[in-house]
Amino acid sequence: MSRRTDGRAVRLFLALVSLVVFFAPSIACAQQIVGRVSQLSGTAQIQRAGATIAVVQGISIELHDRLVTSVNSTAVVVLSSGTTLTLGEHTNLTFDQTVTTSGTGRTLLSLVEGGLRSIVPVLLGTQGFEIHTPNAITAVRGTDFDTTYIEGRVRPGYEGCQRYTDVRVREGVVAVSNLANPTQAVEIEAGYETTVPCELPPLNAGPLGIAGAAGPGEAGGRGSGGGGGGSSAAGGAAAAAVGFSAPPPGSGTSAPPPPPPAMPPLSPVTGP
Repeated sequence: MSRRTDGRAVRLFLALVSLVVFFAPSIACAQQIVGRVSQLSGTAQIQRAGATIAVVQGISIELHDRLVTSVNSTAVVVLSSGTTLTLGEHTNLTFDQTVTTSGTGRTLLSLVEGGLRSIVPVLLGTQGFEIHTPNAITAVRGTDFDTTYIEGRVRPGYEGCQRYTDVRVREGVVAVSNLANPTQAVEIEAGYETTVPCELPPLNAGPLGIAGAAGPGEAGGRGSGGGGGGSSAAGGAAAAAVGFSAPPPGSGTSAPPPPPPAMPPLSPVTGP
C-alpha cells in the first residue's frame, strides 16, 4: 500500500514539474521589465493585464504595458536598450516588443494617441526600432525624432482627411511609410519633417516648422485650427501652397519640392 502511495506521489511531483517548465517562459514574458519611468510631471496611468496602476517616478514598465498620460502631464521612460522616450500630454503608448542592449530583434511601440519624442542610441545590426500608429510606421537604427498621431481634425489643404501621423527628425534618418503600404518608405533626414495623411503615402519632406507637422504636446496639430493658433493654421496653409503634398507612388523624396511660379500681375481694366 505504501509503495502504491509513493508511486502516485512521484507521478504527481513529476507532473507539477512539467507544468512549471511548460508555463515558466510565458510567465517570465508576461513579467518582463522593459524599462522604467525616470521622470513624471502631472499624472499618468499604466494599464496592465486588466488593472490600472497609478504611475510614480521609478515605476517599472513591463512588456505589453499601456502607458497613458493625462492633460498637462508628461512622462519620460528609459528602456533597457538605452532608448529614451518622452511622452507628451494625452499620449497613449503600448510596449509591444522590446530588446535589451545585447538582444536581437526589434523594439516595437504602438502610439494610438498623442505625441512622443524618441532618442534612440546606435543599435546593433541585429536590432531595430519601430513606432506604429494607426496609419503609419517609423523605423530607425539610431536617431532623435518626434512622432505624433492626431485624429478627428481637418487641416487646411487636406480636406476630407482626419487622421495624421507627423514625424519630425532632429538627428539621424527616419524611414516613414503608411501602414497600408509599408514597403513604400520615404527617408526623412535631420532638420526635416513629414506627415502621413489618412491612407496616403508620406508627404514630401519639408524643413522643420514649414511642412505643418505637430510635435509632442501639440495634440491639435499645426494647421488644424486647434491648439496651435492662427500661426499654425497659416503654416499648414503655407505648406499646402508650396507643394507639401502626397507624392505619387514610388516617388517619395526627402527634399522639399520647389514653390510654384508666381502668377503674372493682372492688367488693369479700362473703359471703352
